Amino acid sequence: MNGFKPVVIWLLALVAVATLTVVRSHGYDQGFALAKAEGDAALSKQAKDHEEEMRRLAESAAIGLKKAADELIASQTYGNQLAADLVAKRDELRTVTEKLNGDIKRVTTLYRRALDAQPEALPPALFTVGFVRVWNSALFGAATTATVAVPSSGSTTSGADAAPSGSSAPDDLIAGVTSADLLANQIRNGEGYADCRAQLTKLITWNTPNGRN
Repeated sequence: MNGFKPVVIWLLALVAVATLTVVRSHGYDQGFALAKAEGDAALSKQAKDHEEEMRRLAESAAIGLKKAADELIASQTYGNQLAADLVAKRDELRTVTEKLNGDIKRVTTLYRRALDAQPEALPPALFTVGFVRVWNSALFGAATTATVAVPSSGSTTSGADAAPSGSSAPDDLIAGVTSADLLANQIRNGEGYADCRAQLTKLITWNTPNGRN
C-alpha cells in the first residue's frame, strides 16, 4: 500500500503537468488568435482609410479638373464673343466711313449764300504747305516726314501723300490738297481711331475679372 502512494503522486503530478501544458497551449492559441484578429482589424482599417483617402483625392482632382475645364470653356466663349463684337464694330465703322465718303463730293462742290439762293460752285479752298505739315504733324507726331504735294504754275494736282520735286517746299507755298482731300483724310483717321478705341476697350474688358461676370 505504501508502494502505491508514490505511483499515485507521480500520476497526479503527470496529470497536473499535462493539464498545465494544455492550459498554456490553449492560452497561447487564444492569445495568438486575439493578436491576429486585432492585427487583421488594424490592417483592414488602414486599408479602408487609405482607400477612403485615395477616393477623396480622386474626387478632389476630378472636381478641380472639371472646374478648370469649365473656366477654360467660359474663357474661350467669352473671348470668341469679344472677337465677334469687335468684328461687328469694325463693320459698323466701315459702314459709317463709306457713308461719309459718299457725302464728300456733295459737301465740297456746291454751296448756297442763303436758304432761298441757288446753289453755286464752292470756291476752291487754299491750303499752304505749312498748313498740311502742321496737320500731318498733329496726326503722326512732330517728327513726321510726310510729304506735301506742291503744284507747279498752272497745275491743279492734289494729294497730301504726293511728294514734291526737289527739296522741301517753303511753308508759305500753296499745297496741292483740297478740302475734299482733308475731309477724306479725317474720315479715314476717324475710322482708325474708333477701331483702336474699340480694340483697347475689348482688351481692357478681357483683362478685367469683373468684365467676365
